[in-house]
Amino acid sequence: MMTVFRQALLCLLLLWLPVSWAAEPGWLRSPDNDHASVRLRADTSVAGETRLLLDVKLEDGWKTYWRSPGEGGVAPSIAWKGEMPTVDWFWPTPARFEVANITTQGYHDRVTFPMMVRGRSPATLSGVLTLSTCSNVCLLTDFPFSVTPTAEDPTFAHDYAQAMGQIPLASGLTDSLHAGARAGELVVEAQRAAGWTAPGLYLDAVDDADFAMPQIQVDGETLRATVPVHDGWGEGAPDLRGKSVTLVLADNGVAQESRLAIGEAPASDNASLPLWQVALMALLGGLILNLMPCVLPVLGMKLGSILLVEEKSRRQIRRQFLASVAGILVSFMALALLMTVLRLTNQALGWGIQFQNPWFIGVMVLVMLTFSASLFGWFEFRLPSAMTTSLATHGGNGLSGHFWQGAFATLLATPCSAPFLGTAVAVALTASLPTLWGLFIALGLGMSLPWLL
Repeated sequence: MMTVFRQALLCLLLLWLPVSWAAEPGWLRSPDNDHASVRLRADTSVAGETRLLLDVKLEDGWKTYWRSPGEGGVAPSIAWKGEMPTVDWFWPTPARFEVANITTQGYHDRVTFPMMVRGRSPATLSGVLTLSTCSNVCLLTDFPFSVTPTAEDPTFAHDYAQAMGQIPLASGLTDSLHAGARAGELVVEAQRAAGWTAPGLYLDAVDDADFAMPQIQVDGETLRATVPVHDGWGEGAPDLRGKSVTLVLADNGVAQESRLAIGEAPASDNASLPLWQVALMALLGGLILNLMPCVLPVLGMKLGSILLVEEKSRRQIRRQFLASVAGILVSFMALALLMTVLRLTNQALGWGIQFQNPWFIGVMVLVMLTFSASLFGWFEFRLPSAMTTSLATHGGNGLSGHFWQGAFATLLATPCSAPFLGTAVAVALTASLPTLWGLFIALGLGMSLPWLL
């Protein structure tokens, strides 16, 4: 019995949390996250200074985050215990990760964060490090720690100097640096006499703005980075003009951190695409909209109306389809008018912006459910005979109803992102107003092609 008791006690000691964290000398591990190890060291070898090093080791395929994680993730943080003076946390130059069109900024494999305590440090530093690590899943782990500053670590000075060497400099990389904003984009331009090899741009968060993957173009000494901007709720891009942004620009092992006032960016050149190519993309994008799940049922209903109704002349059917085409074109011109008004009033622009409103989505769901239930024969709308006759004959055999079918199809198309559509809409929203109207009419013509056929 005593032997069993001793074995049970030994197992409890082995499973005890602090013991499991200290299984590797100086390193902390959590039983909730075996993909990361952390270590905190404190040094007082320099008179009047307490320097810290936070080491993080990650398994292959795992990453943690920079102070501004990007479109996802949580930055590492420490909740200090007791009365603690201000601690300056220095951040090495990060790397960029993109998964499922979500871009983040952080570190993989191993990273060391140097820190400096401003003021008199307590005899023992204790707190909780909260670390987010991600692979196919993300884990948010707390690491309680307690460390006593010492001057007896012979490797600390070397490790601290090496870690500080990874911190971006305040100058020395660029000869000039500017930032400007326009509709939905931040544009960063930099000049460097030595040219650019493999540049990278990393941005701190600005208010409620999220920055997507920068598109970097290099032309000799000039670098231009175009960064898509949106807010965290998908309700359009905030206006960044007049605000400030902190960014890190890196190239070939050298990094520079700068804080810039955001001015007005030049009008988009849309990657120098010829207008005829963009117009062709608009036609193709509008055509492919008919194959999207949003629109295909409406086109099927339209074709079904021909097959199920007898004794209709070709002339009458053509007039009905032309009425639907008119509904599509007028709807796209209405969208162009809406975009024009939004631009002139400096509001956010976007394709299908109404589908970002939960009330609008709720109404559309009710409409579609009502239509579906009626088609399944669950109930019928019975109108007075006089109204039925009026609707059937109004506009020449009910052409107004077919017009609104086309308008309804356009409304359902706006949340879809068909191939080629994104480029055409992006050009339209940043081009001149005549070009905007021309491209939206081209979208309408492209969507109308099956109906015209």
